[in-house]
Amino acid sequence: MLDSALQFARQNKAAHLSGLCDWLRIPSISTTPEHAPDVRRAADFAAQYLRAIGMDKVQVHETTGHPIVYAEHMQPATLNLPTLLIYGHFDVQPTDPDEAWTRPPFEPTVDGDNLYARGASDDKGQAFAILAALESYLKTSGKLPVNIKVLFEGEEEITSPSLLPYIQSHADELRADAILIADQDMLDSQHPVIMWGLRGLLYAEIEVTGPARDLHSGTFGGSVDNPFNVLTRLLAQLQDGDTRRILIPGFYDTVEELTDEERALISQAPINDDVGIYLTGAPKLAGEAGYPLAERVSVRPTLDIHGIMGGFTGEGSKTVIPAKAMAKVSLRLVPHQHPGPVFEALTSYLKSLCPSTVKLDVRNIGQAVPVKVDYKHPAIQAAATAYEKGFGHKPVYLRGGGSLPIVHDMIRILNAPVVMIGFGLPDDRTHSPNEKFHLPNFYHGIETVIHYLDLFSKI
Repeated sequence: MLDSALQFARQNKAAHLSGLCDWLRIPSISTTPEHAPDVRRAADFAAQYLRAIGMDKVQVHETTGHPIVYAEHMQPATLNLPTLLIYGHFDVQPTDPDEAWTRPPFEPTVDGDNLYARGASDDKGQAFAILAALESYLKTSGKLPVNIKVLFEGEEEITSPSLLPYIQSHADELRADAILIADQDMLDSQHPVIMWGLRGLLYAEIEVTGPARDLHSGTFGGSVDNPFNVLTRLLAQLQDGDTRRILIPGFYDTVEELTDEERALISQAPINDDVGIYLTGAPKLAGEAGYPLAERVSVRPTLDIHGIMGGFTGEGSKTVIPAKAMAKVSLRLVPHQHPGPVFEALTSYLKSLCPSTVKLDVRNIGQAVPVKVDYKHPAIQAAATAYEKGFGHKPVYLRGGGSLPIVHDMIRILNAPVVMIGFGLPDDRTHSPNEKFHLPNFYHGIETVIHYLDLFSKI
C-alpha cells in the first residue's frame, strides 16, 4: 500500500496542483459577510473532492456561521486499526491592502517553485496535501492503512466560533486515537518542525469616550480631555519601554518557566537575530529583555497594538477633538495563563489608570487557551519519522508563537493527543499580500502524510 501510494503521488503532481488551484480560486474570506457564499463554495469543493477520492459519510454541516465538512473512512472493527482525526480549514484572510499584491490574490500563479495566492499556505495548500495523501492510498489500494476522520471548518480565521459547539455535540463521532493538524511553518525548506505547544490569545478592544460629539479643538481645547490623548496614555502604561515587560499587575504570576530539558530542545533551532531581521525587515529586533529570540517568539507572553481608530485620518488637516477613540490590542499567553482572568486583570488595571473625565469600555472579542503537548507521545514521534522520510531531514521541536483556538478544546473534549505539523515557510507571507506556498514543500508534504498514515498504523 505504501509504495503504491507514493508512486501515485509522484505521478500525479500536476493533477494535485490543479486541484489545489481550483480551491484557491474561491475567495473564501470568512470575516466579511459578502463572502459567505464563497466560504460555502469552498466547503462544497472540499466535500466533492472527498467523495471523489472515495471517502465515506461526507457531509456539509450547517452552523450559525460558516459550514463544517466531515468525512470518514472506517475499516472493519475486527482489524483493530487506530483512528486518526484530521483537522484543517478552508477559510482565508482578507486581501487588503489589495494594491500591495503583485499578482491577483485569487488567481493562483506559479512563479518558479512558488505558488502565489491567498490561502496557498494558510491553510488550503497544507490541507490539500492531506487530501492528496488520502487520494494516493484510496486510488491505488481502495483503502487506508488506518481509520480516518476528516474535519474541515470555515471559521478558523475568525477564532472558530461554530466549531466548539459542533465538537461538543459530535464528540462520540469524532473520537480518535490522535488528531493531526497541518497548519504550521517549517524552519526552512529542508528542516521540518514538530510543534509541541501554542501560545494562547486575548484580543481586546479598548474604547475611550469623551464629549457627546466631535469638537473644534480651538474652541474647546483645554476644556475637555481628548479621548485620543487619554487612550495613548493608557496604552503607554501597558508595557515598559525598556524591558518590554507587560505592566498589568499579577500578569506574570502564573507564567510557566521552561525546564532545562525544554530549553535545550528549543535552543537546537537556529533561530537568531540575523534570521529574525531577514524575515521581518526590521532594522533591529526587540522584545522582552533576558530571553533569546527563540523563546521570545514562542514561550513568552507578549502585548501588541494592532490598530487605533477615531478622529480624522484623511488627507490634509482637521482640528477635531474626537468624541471617542478605540484601540485593538492582543496579548499572547503561555501555559497556565487563561484569557478570562487576564482580561479581568487588564480591565481592572486600565480602569485604575483612567481619569474620570472620560468613559472607558474594554471588550473581549476573541480568545484562545495556550496548549502544551507531550512531544514524546508515539503519535508525535511517528510524525517525526514521517518528516524524515518525506523531507530527508529530522524535524526541529518548537513551541509555536501563534494560536489555534480549537486545539485546547479538542484535547479537552476528545481526550486525544494533537500532532501539529506543517509544510509552510516563515516567508510565506500568510495574512499578508503576496502569500505563497513553496511547491517542493507541497509535494514532500503529500509524501510525509502518506508515510505518517503507514507509521501511525503501527503505533
